[in-house]
Amino acid sequence: MRRSRALAARAGLAVVLASLGAQGDAGAQFRVETRAVLVDISVTRDGPVRGLQAKDFELSVAGEPKEFRLLDPNSLPLAVLFAMDVSASTAGERRRRLAAGARQFAGALTEDDDCAVVAFSNRASWVREFASCSGEVGDGLLQTGGGGATALWDGVVMSLAALHWGSGRPVLLLFTDGLDNLSWARERHIRSSVQASEVLLYSIIAPAPRPSRILRTDREGIELLEELVRTTGGRSVTIRSDADLEEAFREVLRDLRVRYVLAFSPDPGRRGFVPIQVRVKERRVRVRAREGYTARP
Repeated sequence: MRRSRALAARAGLAVVLASLGAQGDAGAQFRVETRAVLVDISVTRDGPVRGLQAKDFELSVAGEPKEFRLLDPNSLPLAVLFAMDVSASTAGERRRRLAAGARQFAGALTEDDDCAVVAFSNRASWVREFASCSGEVGDGLLQTGGGGATALWDGVVMSLAALHWGSGRPVLLLFTDGLDNLSWARERHIRSSVQASEVLLYSIIAPAPRPSRILRTDREGIELLEELVRTTGGRSVTIRSDADLEEAFREVLRDLRVRYVLAFSPDPGRRGFVPIQVRVKERRVRVRAREGYTARP
């Protein structure tokens, strides 16, 4: 039943695209055989702005106005991948709070949503493959061994690849202390991997509880992570203490629940990275949305 509902939602999206040309200007031609591009959008002004309609948005693709359809996010299943740092800095109480936050987050999702877990310390590995979201998401983190150094960026690259196994709007929820001293992945590869994905990236950053000779703060790494989050239209939450971890998960969940989703049919003649800009008409608001998509042959 859960999978059939997810398939029905994706079939409904194809119908939506088929109707776009009829509802827009006569010159707007939408090709149903071309996969839709979804744009997750956050609109805030001293809190989330609710109740916007399609007429309130303007979308430009590669600098040109583009027809689109405003979708109901609740009709689109999620594929949420928890990428969790289980290195030495997360041992003990921090790991227990991390598991509790993930368990609470997964438990608040619906039966149509999928969840998976990747853990990383000196290497990245599967903890839980995509399946219906449940409390065992957190339990798996408690049962995962970890420690030593941190391969943060290898974990990010693996997680982006793993999201292809999910069914739904791809969401990557990353917990890290912002440290990386072991990854093979380089900045260019990381950026291109994020650009090539359709992911909505959230990060929860918790400073290492104890400085050490091995683990040291990497401000440049944190700045890169925050930049990647902005590129996808997501959000980064930095906490000051482990006591704030569960609230950070709730903050991400609240943000995810009040987003808008636009769908448009891409121009089949484009190749490479195509910039996107979303604007809300006549309102002094902050808009967060993905900066573009990668067009493939």
